[in-house]
Amino acid sequence: MATLSGENCELRAVANQAPGSVFVDDQQLLCGDEVVGRSARLLFTENGKDSGKPLLERAFGAAKEELLRSTRLNCEPERYLPRDGKFVLALPCRSSTDGWPILLLAQISGGTLNIVQGPASAYPALLAALGLQYDANRTLLAAEVRALWSAPIVIGSEVDQALVRELWSDARLANSRFAYAEAEQALRRALEVQIRIFGEDDVVTNALFLDMAMVVANLGRFDESDGLLRRAAPIIDRSPSPAERARLATYRASISALRGDYVAARSEASDAVAQWRAITDARPVTDDTALARGEMAMALNLEAFVLMRSGDTTSANVLASQALLALAAAPATPVWWRADIMGVLGETSLSDGRLAAAETYFKTAIKIRKDAFGEGAGTLRLRTALARAYQAEDMNTNAIIAYREALTLARGLPRDSLPFTDEDLMPLAAAVVNFSAGVTDEKQRQGLFTEVFDAFQFARKPGRDRTVALTAMRLSSASVELSALLRRIDDESREMARMQSELAQQQALAADDRNPEAEDALIAQIAAQAPRIVASRAEVATRFPDYQALTEGKLPQIDDVRSRLEDDEALVTFLLGRDKSFVQLIRRDGTIVAEVPAGADDIAASVKNLRRGLEIEGRSVADFDLQTAHQLFSQLLGPVVSRLGGIKRLIIVPSGALASLPFGLLVTEPVENKTYSSAAWLSRQFAITNSPSIASFIALRSTRLVGKPRQLLLAVANPVLAPIPSKGPTGAKATRAGFAGLLSSCRKDAPASPETLRMLTSLPETASEVAAVAAALKAPDAEIMLAENATEANLRSKSLSDYRILYFATHGVLPGELKCESEPGLVLTPPATIAATRSTDGLLDASEIAALELRADLVVLSACNTASDGNGKLGGETLSGLAEAFFYAGARSLLVSHWQVPSAATARLMIDVFKAVGADPDLSIDKALAQAQLKAIANPASSHPFFWGAFVLIGDGASSPLNERSAT
Repeated sequence: MATLSGENCELRAVANQAPGSVFVDDQQLLCGDEVVGRSARLLFTENGKDSGKPLLERAFGAAKEELLRSTRLNCEPERYLPRDGKFVLALPCRSSTDGWPILLLAQISGGTLNIVQGPASAYPALLAALGLQYDANRTLLAAEVRALWSAPIVIGSEVDQALVRELWSDARLANSRFAYAEAEQALRRALEVQIRIFGEDDVVTNALFLDMAMVVANLGRFDESDGLLRRAAPIIDRSPSPAERARLATYRASISALRGDYVAARSEASDAVAQWRAITDARPVTDDTALARGEMAMALNLEAFVLMRSGDTTSANVLASQALLALAAAPATPVWWRADIMGVLGETSLSDGRLAAAETYFKTAIKIRKDAFGEGAGTLRLRTALARAYQAEDMNTNAIIAYREALTLARGLPRDSLPFTDEDLMPLAAAVVNFSAGVTDEKQRQGLFTEVFDAFQFARKPGRDRTVALTAMRLSSASVELSALLRRIDDESREMARMQSELAQQQALAADDRNPEAEDALIAQIAAQAPRIVASRAEVATRFPDYQALTEGKLPQIDDVRSRLEDDEALVTFLLGRDKSFVQLIRRDGTIVAEVPAGADDIAASVKNLRRGLEIEGRSVADFDLQTAHQLFSQLLGPVVSRLGGIKRLIIVPSGALASLPFGLLVTEPVENKTYSSAAWLSRQFAITNSPSIASFIALRSTRLVGKPRQLLLAVANPVLAPIPSKGPTGAKATRAGFAGLLSSCRKDAPASPETLRMLTSLPETASEVAAVAAALKAPDAEIMLAENATEANLRSKSLSDYRILYFATHGVLPGELKCESEPGLVLTPPATIAATRSTDGLLDASEIAALELRADLVVLSACNTASDGNGKLGGETLSGLAEAFFYAGARSLLVSHWQVPSAATARLMIDVFKAVGADPDLSIDKALAQAQLKAIANPASSHPFFWGAFVLIGDGASSPLNERSAT
């Protein structure tokens, strides 16, 4: 017997008949090595009045309920299939698990109803199993079987079907472990196969898109998740399966909750619960109903979580308790779902002041997750929740100990598996600050502040992490051996997760249902698998150290930071919580952690207010709010200002909205009636440098260039883009219009469209800017690439490691501005027609930058639109990702702009920066920038921060491009 896909099939007897089955002589249908269907017989008493169709219908009706219960199918009405003068009943269905078309055929023979079931592709084998003759022409058979369904189906190979199921299962298991990057990878592989067979408008394809929306939302990419929801929703709404629509409602609620929109999430979660309840109340009860009861339990738990976040902890506790009862009535659901509900019950109990109950819930949840997956992101989240419970009851010592255990475990896990957000780690900072207030011994105080150091590094930064992940992905794909080794690690890790999950499910069964032999076998397999994974990771570290350093570099210790700071330097980092935040100030002689009396939303609102004062209104600059600038300084640095004595350089590691505001714009003294020229700008007191992370700062301070590159400057400016309109919007408005046009374009992994890039406006003034900078540096031999020469191909033809300074005066693109683009990049002159590869398409993105070989002391990104797409979007975290790529390529520092400054002001500022450097080769770039900014502030015509505040230095603050002695 063969399938329409050409696979050979056979019927094989089932060794153990299912107890209580109404069927006899069950057989399995195997195609290749896959069990794809079954054959069975039902004995019944014939009624002499019935014959032909009535007899077949009566017999099949008696078997149908059990058939549907045991196979989880969504079926259309039965149809008749005349064969050899006999009536054959055909029941076209789709699997409720993955939507594949499944066919049941039934035929009467004497007093027996013979039934076969299998995928649509096995249609010839199903006919043969009933002893029916059929045409050998596959094309005719395929048309015949497709006609049984009311909507078009696509017939796929059983191998492909099994692969999609396996990858989808792997993705959901990874998602349950909070391994979102791994889940995304598995889903993309599943979608590749699924789309090839079924196309993009199939119900199952869209269900995969739905899971992808959830995964990317967990990775912080909400624009992408919203697009996937919009794409999937219309097709799922047309599905005959109410479960798919209920699942869509659940996912919408989950994504709204992740975004922090609890008003929308509450309404959507309530709608999801109502839809699942309607399914569970339906009759007859099937296995699908039991599964729906489990999904209803999780929707109830989601609604409870949203209510808790909204402050209604009493209602949240009631719903979470209902969720636990509903889950108990759905025994086939994953065992870790119970841990998720326990976690919410722990949170609600804590909010109600019931610490003992909260502690019990959290510890139970930790055990469930540890049994299912081992230590990982899930247990770490629960451990931090337990620590938060202790801290809320002022049990600061218990809280610190619980956090210490969690952070110690976290240090041993891959960086991309860590789930921490700032809010998760806030209670540790609070416990340390509260406890330290009663400590008089300075050595003990410093020990306490060291406890919280890791927390400021572990908080996840989605924009930067995404850039690093993409860079790592492209790096791995460039090496066949590395790619194969990483695939092996993925396979080994997925197999380990599968075995741990299966063992946890076995151990959760009632004593009478457990299988000790199976448990022992799984325990032995897990014990054997762990060393394989360790050995494979060690092989990556040994053979591919660059990849290892990028993805799993060890976090520095606090002494690593302090030993690399000069006496007049301080490093500042932040944790931004919902209601309050914390600042950490590290000096060579000590550390302090202090509470910031503002949460992330309040800080973001202040940043947004200040950014409004940096926009053009009509033909003039808007007023800058000096009062808010002073208030924000008081909130952020006021708590540690007493420790800033003797400090001349601040290295800021910003996060959240702070990454979109140059700190030099903060005002250190009350404003009263001061003008812009007389305001106490932070830039007056300190040279300021930003660093993407503490690890980046350590890496830059730990290395020096070996020798100096032989050429001083390579500048790229004025790419050939859209002409500046003579009428209509000009300047910044034209730029925003160009970026708005990009939103309708999609690059994916293909080369960028030249027409898309040419939507952006030209920057003719940048040609004179780079010429003036070359003159200020006294570099007559500087190489300048302009207009038609400013192409990606020409740039790649240069030996970029030969230049001390690289200067890009062009547009920057952030993720979301070019639809489907997931990383930041720089726009160069696009080719006349679409390029053959990404490497010459005119969009130099972060992963391509990371693959360059640089030895530059400084990279300048001038005229870049790095902070706004016209809708107030802040892009600082992503800008840090771009910096990370340049650092990985070998650059020591970046000078970047947060908004597009008028060409004359940009040129004046940059000329002053590089004149100062040219006059004093020992001068670092951050100090040269501060001097140039003070010069602009002193001039009433340019004292508004719009003209001088856009540029910030990203690096370690020590870069002096002209200092020959800095090379060792």
